[in-house]
Amino acid sequence: MSSIKAKNLAALTLTFILATSILSPVASASGGAEHPVGTDLEEWWTEYPDQHSEAGSAVDHPSWALDLLEEKPVIIFIHKNNCPACVRQEADIKKVLAELGDEVAYTDLLIDSGDQRTWAGLAIYDPKGGIMTYVPVTVFLTLVPKSEGDAEVAWHSGVGYSGERWVRSYLNDAIALHDENSAKWDR
Repeated sequence: MSSIKAKNLAALTLTFILATSILSPVASASGGAEHPVGTDLEEWWTEYPDQHSEAGSAVDHPSWALDLLEEKPVIIFIHKNNCPACVRQEADIKKVLAELGDEVAYTDLLIDSGDQRTWAGLAIYDPKGGIMTYVPVTVFLTLVPKSEGDAEVAWHSGVGYSGERWVRSYLNDAIALHDENSAKWDR
């Protein structure tokens, strides 16, 4: 292979990689969900996931979260002010919300605030079960299709610092899924 062909191939490969990485968040928001519905660690859950102590059981979503979900997908951030992982996660959430914030309902819950929604959120949305004392916890709620043509609530949560890419990925999914299924949801 001549050096010109090798350079052209390398440039084409680099262009493809860059275009894919730049456009993938946009593509997942407009072309369906990146994460499927299921029970595995990286999927959207409609019941408690495989790793949860109550795997397969129904989730009793709090009414305040469902009220928000009627209008938009929801992101809930449970954290402390003095926690280094919380500070990093909050910064990444705010970066993503700067672009997508009008399309979602954001609830910021501080552990030390006395807000009872904080403890309810921890009890319900711990991906392993039980009340955690480790924060941050980031929760996403959206709507997904049911087999009967209706929609149902799906959620995903993560504990600890997960990074901007993870937040963007689930938030893009939540928006796309909510847009596709909100008209079919009969709460």
